[in-house]
Amino acid sequence: MRKRKDFLRNLRPSLSPDLLKSRSVESIVKTICPYCGVGCGLAVKVCDGRIVQVKGDEDHPANFGSLCTKGATVDQIVEAPNRLISAQWRADRDSPFVAPGFDSTLEYVAERFKEIIRSHGRDSVAFYLSGQLTTESQYAFNKLAKGALGTNNLDSNSRLCMASAASAYKLALGADGPPTCYDDIELTDCFFILGANMAECHPVLWQRIKRRASRKRARLIVVDPRRTPTADAAHLHLAIQPGTDVALLNAMLHIIIAQGWTNETFLRAHTEGWDAIKERVEAWSPARAAKICGIPEVEIHRAAFWFGHTSTEALSFYAMGANQSTQGVAKNLGIIHLHLATGKIARPGSGPFSLTGQPNAMGGREVGYMSGLLPGHRSVTDAAHREEIAKIWGVSPRRIQSKPGLDAVRLFEALEMGQVKALWVVGSNPLATMPNSNMVRRGLERAELLVVQDCYHPTETSQLAHVLLPAALNLEMEGTMTNSERRISLLRPCVPPPGEARPDWEIACRFAALMGYEEQFSYTCAGDIFEEHKQCCSNVYSLQMDGISYRRLKYQPIQWPCPSSSRPGVSRRYRRRIFATSTGRAKFHVIDYEPPADPATAKYPLLLNTGRLAHQWHTRTKTGHVAKLNKLNPGPFVATHPEDAARLGLAEGARARLVSRRGFVRTTVKLDDSVLPGTLFMPFHWGQSAGEEGCVNRATHGENDPISLQPELKLSAVRLEAEV
Repeated sequence: MRKRKDFLRNLRPSLSPDLLKSRSVESIVKTICPYCGVGCGLAVKVCDGRIVQVKGDEDHPANFGSLCTKGATVDQIVEAPNRLISAQWRADRDSPFVAPGFDSTLEYVAERFKEIIRSHGRDSVAFYLSGQLTTESQYAFNKLAKGALGTNNLDSNSRLCMASAASAYKLALGADGPPTCYDDIELTDCFFILGANMAECHPVLWQRIKRRASRKRARLIVVDPRRTPTADAAHLHLAIQPGTDVALLNAMLHIIIAQGWTNETFLRAHTEGWDAIKERVEAWSPARAAKICGIPEVEIHRAAFWFGHTSTEALSFYAMGANQSTQGVAKNLGIIHLHLATGKIARPGSGPFSLTGQPNAMGGREVGYMSGLLPGHRSVTDAAHREEIAKIWGVSPRRIQSKPGLDAVRLFEALEMGQVKALWVVGSNPLATMPNSNMVRRGLERAELLVVQDCYHPTETSQLAHVLLPAALNLEMEGTMTNSERRISLLRPCVPPPGEARPDWEIACRFAALMGYEEQFSYTCAGDIFEEHKQCCSNVYSLQMDGISYRRLKYQPIQWPCPSSSRPGVSRRYRRRIFATSTGRAKFHVIDYEPPADPATAKYPLLLNTGRLAHQWHTRTKTGHVAKLNKLNPGPFVATHPEDAARLGLAEGARARLVSRRGFVRTTVKLDDSVLPGTLFMPFHWGQSAGEEGCVNRATHGENDPISLQPELKLSAVRLEAEV
């Protein structure tokens, strides 16, 4: 008992000296915006322990002072009325929560986990994390699950976001992470944006793109079924039928080959598998693709010319429209193939650039916070990888299981079937964001123990919890995050966390100590965890961080790989054309178009697309209490083409039911010719905060990509009918 008390006493200063000070004078704190993956720097003015002003950090290379509307109002999320400030628990969901104190509540969780593991085995427990956590928190929970408790049942909401992009990078280039950087925006001649509404979802980067695209030679191609604000600004908008991206990409490659725009020197020296993909795309004539995609053939020729001509540099951006698909990996590979075939990769102004949707989804990929991964881009299935990580973690290699755990969709299915008994959700709201939310609700309701660790309560998920653990916001703690261009930035605490709220990593460490792993989790601060994380990356050619430290990060953010403290990070990877594969060559993979997993039928004739709006964030736990943002995006709706609405007898503002094979959603009709006839668009932000029957994910399905296991949130067959 004395050892555990000493451990906890040493841990408390980890909140950092900045948090322990009462700032009675004005000071400016540099930190990072908690929205999207751009990684914007913030300059936060603090006085008397309160945030009094938020501006963009003019010195941060991700945004140079620019901010979106969400980032500009970030001060208002700190003192939101639903902040969770005390640890609470209840024996069952019919009982009220009690708040016996943080330590007592965590001791209760530890005892319940021990009981469940003794009775049902170590795979009867699971964790579900978030791309909004710091790298240190993601690392600590990953180590807790896989290294201490011995279960690989740990996944994250990045499974819904970035899994397909990560898988494609590894297949084609040998390692996860984009080879590009933001500075390529000012150097490219052609932007190719597929499935990414950057004007609303990445507005700071979008302003840089617009400035570059307004110049004489820079062309902007946007591939999206919707006429989004991004597509409105394009020189060429390819409004393809939903899910037909692979047909388009193969046809573009067909044209590039036919016109002689391939880089034969690069292909011979630095790639493999070219002959097989060349043979496959021979069958994808522009005429065939145009028929499937529903666009004029001439538009495919124009896109191929602008992208592929030998005199241009081409930069591709892509996000959820590519990833959230049963062909998510194939779509990502199709984009990478265009770059490899033309040699437009690893050089200024060119490359395939996947955009992360959350502020630290990239950091989570570094630490391996999905069910089959380990830190440093390693895999649980590789014995050498397990041994390397076990040595760093101070556990037996046998403790780390060799079989991947449950991915996000399968995890909630296992809850519903009673195979998983306890679930710990950290910084996420899966009841609102997971597909087929009716199934997710049934799973959560059946859980014997549901622990929800969050900054806010109630949320859709926390209302079903047995235990609530209060977490600190990013503005209240120290840690690191990695943005879309692999740039690591240091978060600095602006104000202390309220009440009993703690950094997520600290809660994981306190719990590990109660489970008997004091020694392995005896960190005194977030910086200790970062140093251990660096060890996991030090021998990985494509992910070296030896040259990065908190001391350096206090002065400037740094991109990885960064092998030496005397050098800056690498802005563009693979400049020597040596890729991270076993042969050093980039690899082509044969891909082909496949129809959607949930096709339209006479009973369900419309195709539903879900997504984001400019002024709300995820499930609105942060933005839902900001009046300015609610005024800009006041409520949920389903966007319907006027022709479809007229055929169904639906008027602007009418109440309607959106029905799929899995359930129905009640919402309001918005007439909008920016969506194609036969398609619908509905934002997912409101979840069940608009009523249980207002959650769009009651209608989506959990079919996923066979490689990345990312579900197809972007395409579900539905019908729309007037509310009775």
